[in-house]
Amino acid sequence: MTQRIAPCRGAGDADPSCEGHSVPATLPVARTIRALSLIVLSAVAVSITVALPATAATITVDAERRGDTIDIRASADLKTDPTTAWRVLTDYERYPEFIPDLRVSRVIARRGAAVTVEQSGSATLWLFRIPLDITFEITELPPYRLHSRAVAGSMRAMSSSYQLRPTPDGTHLDYAGHVAPGFALFAEIEEVAVRQSVSRQFQALVDEIEHRTKAPVGDAGAHVR
Repeated sequence: MTQRIAPCRGAGDADPSCEGHSVPATLPVARTIRALSLIVLSAVAVSITVALPATAATITVDAERRGDTIDIRASADLKTDPTTAWRVLTDYERYPEFIPDLRVSRVIARRGAAVTVEQSGSATLWLFRIPLDITFEITELPPYRLHSRAVAGSMRAMSSSYQLRPTPDGTHLDYAGHVAPGFALFAEIEEVAVRQSVSRQFQALVDEIEHRTKAPVGDAGAHVR
């Protein structure tokens, strides 16, 4: 679903929906949008820098805008084996139990190494909550790699990959994503919105991998906090 946010044009705007939200005629619309964007940017910056629990694995997340798309890279060093990490990465139907803002994740088809997964959730940015419904085509390349791309839904384009690499201390996890958002936000804050969402969800994924590493093998409740 695409949500459009249109600012009122000024104090003389005849649109009844603008009542109580008019912009003084002396302030251009472009400056008003910029001012609102800076306010939201400040609020989001606070949430991104919130300290994580001492037991949480450290992650790095970078987002960079390239034209109308955003490239994201994330990584983490895990105290686990690649087998456990792979098991969590491909446990698609349990994602809503530990991934923030994800309500539904279900496998609708399997064809060899190809898996089709439908997901429903939302992206949260300050006071905004944007509903998202996406169908992914995932290619599994066990035991270390998987690739996915959006084939239907809210995003104009979205592709990503996960790479696992054994290390002397456990496993290194890399994520790379390429996103063309399909929801309407001010251009100045789309990059921050994507980074905030990826940071929260990647941290939750990493935490779940390490949580299952500590849980007894075969414990059906290992994924429950």
